[in-house]
Amino acid sequence: MPTSDAHLMKSSTSEALQGLVAWARHAGVETLRLKPREWMMREGDKNRSLCVLLAGEVQLSKAGPDGRAQKLDLLRQGSLIGILSFWTGNPSFSDSQAIGEVEYLKLDRDLFDRTVAEDAEFSSLTLQLLVANLSDRYRSLVGLNLKVAGLTQELEHERNALQAAVKDLQQTRNQMVHREKLVTMGQLLAGIAHEINNPSTSLMQSVSRLSEDLSAFVQDKPDELRLLQAGQAAPFVSTSESRVKLSALIEQYPDLSRARARRLIRFPDELLEGLRKDLKKSRWHRVDEHIRLFELGSSLHSIEIANERITRLVKSLKSYSRQDEPEDAGVDLGKCIQDTLMILNHKLKYYDLSLEVETLPVVHGRPGEVNQILTNLLSNACEATEPGKKILIRSGQTEDVVWVEIGDDGCGVPEHLMQKIFEPNVTTKSGGGQFGLGLGLAISKDLAMQHGGSLTLRNREEGGAIFRLELPLQC
Repeated sequence: MPTSDAHLMKSSTSEALQGLVAWARHAGVETLRLKPREWMMREGDKNRSLCVLLAGEVQLSKAGPDGRAQKLDLLRQGSLIGILSFWTGNPSFSDSQAIGEVEYLKLDRDLFDRTVAEDAEFSSLTLQLLVANLSDRYRSLVGLNLKVAGLTQELEHERNALQAAVKDLQQTRNQMVHREKLVTMGQLLAGIAHEINNPSTSLMQSVSRLSEDLSAFVQDKPDELRLLQAGQAAPFVSTSESRVKLSALIEQYPDLSRARARRLIRFPDELLEGLRKDLKKSRWHRVDEHIRLFELGSSLHSIEIANERITRLVKSLKSYSRQDEPEDAGVDLGKCIQDTLMILNHKLKYYDLSLEVETLPVVHGRPGEVNQILTNLLSNACEATEPGKKILIRSGQTEDVVWVEIGDDGCGVPEHLMQKIFEPNVTTKSGGGQFGLGLGLAISKDLAMQHGGSLTLRNREEGGAIFRLELPLQC
């Protein structure tokens, strides 16, 4: 409202109050007084009076949902109190309590109606006060709405900030849990590797000594020595070769049992030729002696091969956990791939694994965490692909990065998940006995970014998905 209009309204209100006071004196209506904290009206009481505040302040309040009084407005000189209940006949809407000394006029309904009907000046004075009060309360309501809108906007900003903070805290917590798991896993792997290595070393020492003693024991028996050494050098025979050789032996020696024939399958042709007479004449005790010596050598060879696999596994476990390397030891991506393949061999042996891995330069980073990324990606590829189908691993480099891609022959990632697959709690595992927390890819992406690299996804045209990890050549 312009200043001149506000001044006019103020003057009109003051003049209207003076006129009402003069009318009250002439009509014999006395002004009333309240002491501090006395009640003018109480919420819920029946009201048939309109109160005109002549001096002092009155606090309006209303009971909230919890029963506590909530302040509504502070009324001053010229305010009309009890307008709603006076006009509608409903109970009083709020409490009205004197703040300090208060002076007011109390106009009951009958007197008000009679005077309005008989006195045009009285009607004009009360109408002026009513318009002024309604105008003030409208402005107060608008101001209150603007204030509420401002508070709502602030609350919205604070809510968004709080949600972002909670999300950051959740991600930080997930990262801390993940790092703690990595440390624990590394310690466990190192301990397992140590526990496996000790008996493995002892076993191989015993096998080596046993092999030397057996060779020495048959040193003066050329035929037995040749059988022992042949068993140690016997190559692997495939299933198809075994069937063909078994049929040939049984056909050539009709009296030969299938059990003995199966044990003779791995014999080289020159040894079988040396057993021809014994086989023809069914001297089975001689045949069995040859078989036992040959299988003894073969068993020693099998133990050596098994120990070599154990040794490679122990080496991969130590390399995978990286317990004996500094925090930033450098990442040989090809070595990380080989270590991860060794660790996940129990899963990958059911798939057609295609490797196109190049020799790559070492980059800065933490090998244990890169192993974790590769483990998550390869595990996901296995879970997305039916056994027997292809899983592809290939690597390479550009001017700026080294990269590795892991692809599968699964059904790919649904389009509606492509943009948020790396977010926490997003998973494609649902039903079919599979269950996922949706943290593996989120953690993997975070680890890639911590290395200054990236982790991206695309679906293959022929089906399946390809994840690509890139690490910078220089961080």
